[in-house]
Order: sequence, then C-alpha cells, then structure tokens
Amino acid sequence: MLLIFPPVAKPSEPPAGVALLSSALKTHGQSCTVYDANIEGLLYLIDKDKTPVDSWSRRALKNREKLLSDLKDPSLYVNADRYHQRVYDLNKVLSISVDEKRFKISLSDYSDNCLSSVSSQDLLKSARHYMENPFYAFFESCIRPKILDSKSEYVGISMCYLNQALVSFALAGWIKDNFRNKKIIMGGGLLSSWMSRPGFNHPFKGLIDISIKGEGELPLLNVMGIDGHGQKHFIPDYDFVKNNIYLAPGRVLPFRSAIGCYWSKCRFCPEKVETRPYDTQRASKVLEDLEAVDKKYAPDYIHFIDNAITPAFLRAISQQSFAFKWYGFVRFEKDFMDPDFCMALKRSGCDMLKLGLESGDQGVLDQMNKGTHLGMVSTILKNLHQAGILTFVYLLFGTRFEDESAAFRTLEYIKAHRQYIDYLNLAVFNLPKFSDDAQGLDTQEFYHGDLSLYLNFKHPHGWNRYKVKQFLGKTFKKQILSDGGIRKNPAFFSSNHAVFFQNQEADVRM
Repeated sequence: MLLIFPPVAKPSEPPAGVALLSSALKTHGQSCTVYDANIEGLLYLIDKDKTPVDSWSRRALKNREKLLSDLKDPSLYVNADRYHQRVYDLNKVLSISVDEKRFKISLSDYSDNCLSSVSSQDLLKSARHYMENPFYAFFESCIRPKILDSKSEYVGISMCYLNQALVSFALAGWIKDNFRNKKIIMGGGLLSSWMSRPGFNHPFKGLIDISIKGEGELPLLNVMGIDGHGQKHFIPDYDFVKNNIYLAPGRVLPFRSAIGCYWSKCRFCPEKVETRPYDTQRASKVLEDLEAVDKKYAPDYIHFIDNAITPAFLRAISQQSFAFKWYGFVRFEKDFMDPDFCMALKRSGCDMLKLGLESGDQGVLDQMNKGTHLGMVSTILKNLHQAGILTFVYLLFGTRFEDESAAFRTLEYIKAHRQYIDYLNLAVFNLPKFSDDAQGLDTQEFYHGDLSLYLNFKHPHGWNRYKVKQFLGKTFKKQILSDGGIRKNPAFFSSNHAVFFQNQEADVRM
C-alpha cells in the first residue's frame, strides 16, 4: 500500500501516524511505501523557478540553497536573530511560489481565499478543481510515479491538521480522476475529529472510499483482511525517512508512548468531546520499543508526541541513558518537586519539557479541573531550570472561568517566575462545539462551515476575544518584554525548533 502525508505541516520531522500504519502493515507481511508529500512538496515549491517580486524575494531566491542548509546546521541555533532572518527569508521563497492573491502558504500554514477548510462543499470543490491547487504540478511530477509503482488497489491519505485539508482533498480528487482503479482510504486526526461530531453524515462518500476514525492500525489491517489479534502498539517504521531532508539540525523522530491523555479531566480540552480512550503499555515495554528505534535509526532527538508523558514512564526513562536527546509534553506532577529527579531526567537526555499551565490564577485552574496547584508549579519551574531543562509554558486566555482580574493575576505570576521560564505559548480559547461547557452559553459560529469544531461565545464576565487580544498585545507582551527573561518563540516552527537553542543567550523578545 502507498501511504501519503500531504502538505502543509511543519517540515522539521517526519509524520508519526503513517510510520505506525506502515509498521502495522509490514508486521503482518504487507508491503507498504510511505511518502512524506509534505516535506517533498514544500521543497518542490521552494526549488521551482519563480520570478522575484521585490528586493527581499530576489535576495532570498539567490540564497535558497544556503537557507535550507543553514536550518540544518546546529551553529545557526546559537543566535536567534540570525536564525529568524534565515527562516523569514526561506518563508518568503515559499510564499511567492503561489498566487498570493488567492493562496497563503508558509512553513506551517496553508489557506485559500476562495475555499474554506471547514466546509465539506468547499473540500469537494477542491477535489473537483485539483488543477487549481498550487501542488498540482507536484502531484503530477512526484506522486504520479509513486502510485504507478504501487501494486495495491488502495492509496492512503493521512490528514492530521486543518492546514492539510484542502490539499488532501485536491490530492484525492486528482487520484480519483487519474487512477480509476485505485480506492482511497483517508484517516488522521482531523478526519477523526470530524467523524466524532454528533450527526456526522459522511459527506465525502463519493470521493473517499473508506474513512477511518481514531488510531488506524487495526482498521487498516481489517481492510486488508487481516486480524490484528487486538495488537494496539507498534514500533514506528521510519524506513521512508531520507537523510538530511527535514529542516532541523539533526534527525528528529516522533515517538508515542501512550494513546490519549491519562488525566483527561480538563473541562476546556476538545479531546473530551471525542471520548478518546486512554491506552498505554508498561513503561518497560515502551523503553524496549524506544531502544529498538534508537538502534535502528540512531536519532539525534526523540520528540514524544503524547498528550502528556505519564509519570510512570518519566520515572522509567530517568533511569536510562540514551545517545539521543528528547523532549515532550508533561503535566505539573509531584515527581518534579524532587530536584534529583529533574537532574536524572536531564542526564537521560531531556532537553525541554512543554507544560500546560493555562492560567496563573488558582481559582481558574480549579474551575478548569486542571488538577494543578500554583505552589507546586513554582517549585517545579525552579527545579527544571536548575537542572538545565528548557521550559516551554502554555497559557490559555479567555475561558469562561477567567475574567480580566484573573488574566492580570496570570501576568503577575509569570513575571514573578520569568527567570525559570524559557518560552511562552499564548493562546486565546476556542470553545469546543459539542462540549458540556457550551451548554448554557450564548454561542455563535466561529467559522462558517459544517465541519467547524469550535464556537465563539458571549463571555459571562464580558471578557470577550477582542478584549483578550488587546490585553495580550498591549499589556501582557509589553510587560513581559520589559521585564526580560522570556525567549522569542521560533517563527513558524515554535516548540519544534525551540529545543535546539540550548546554548542561546536568553532572547527577551516574544
């Protein structure tokens, strides 16, 4: 089978989902070819002939090979200013590769002024008018040979992000028109979210032959007539990864140690709506799988893509020593209260932890059912900092539980702990459309489209999106900037590149 991961997603590491699907198929004797059309497609657009539109694009086009090379060079990640100049220049090369009046494309984003990614009718239009898609020439030049070489009657498309939706459907439409003997299987996180909507009526039946919801390994085996015997966990197959192709200073491989979230109680989380079950293996078995990946592929970094790495696995990996470094998302758990545990994590290769704080107001955290106590957070941030582990802290503003005063308390909390925080991610809350918290609120459509997953709402405390954005832009960021200590998030790549700035002097701009 041919499995395709379409554009556009961050091109710093290979996709994890198709690696697991490939492993499941190969484990049961099925041939499988994975094609990362995301990185290949972006490089195709960057490399193609184009006309500069200004002096900036002229300079960027002249240096595009050097720009690609520099982003793979660890020395670039010592200087944030030089790094950002390279990233913005490369993004300029990419942006002028398309009709900028209609399409917006970047190293992490894709949109179409004429079509919406959350409208089933627009997605089907993208499929019918695939020749208008900026990646059409790439389909013909690079994907056509892959499909012709495939003996399977199926072609799989893994659509994980909203930025992939329109291109995924253009690709599906192109396949339907050009390979009538092929059946299309589509899965991935985004499609799973749509299929979890109450009343989802499968509007893509005429285009997509088989739609898969949730983890696709066992359903895909069933399509092939194979009983997976209930096996849920597979060692990812990264044989498709080409050397030195991704835009990162070393080989980064994503790795999943668990499915779903072990906490799964936060009231604001969209995954609660999807009732995604939590599942994991024993920590010792996960370590065995990790050792197998290390032995076979020799990664420089492992990116744990769990919703949150479990305390049990953190304790297990803290006792190990690997040749690779690693980072991932964790909760503020009591284990981090022990400085020696944090030091052990650092010795195991942990270079950065992403932590969902959400708010610096205890009342808001309690109403969110976050299970986080600010007294613990203070100690944990200090311990991680002293251990030399970068902290990437996520904040969420504008939930129904927050008002302006609570937002200012969050600001004061961050200011008081700024010397222990390396990066901040500031997000404005989107209300999951079918969540319990949407009940009883005066809501409006956030995006106009039958596949929209979020709602806007009249805030019970008057703390609406406009006020939240004003606060973040004119108050929060300015005060954090003036106080110093917080580094600037890497443009487009965010946490995917933040981990590489180990030797950077703190850059106080956000």
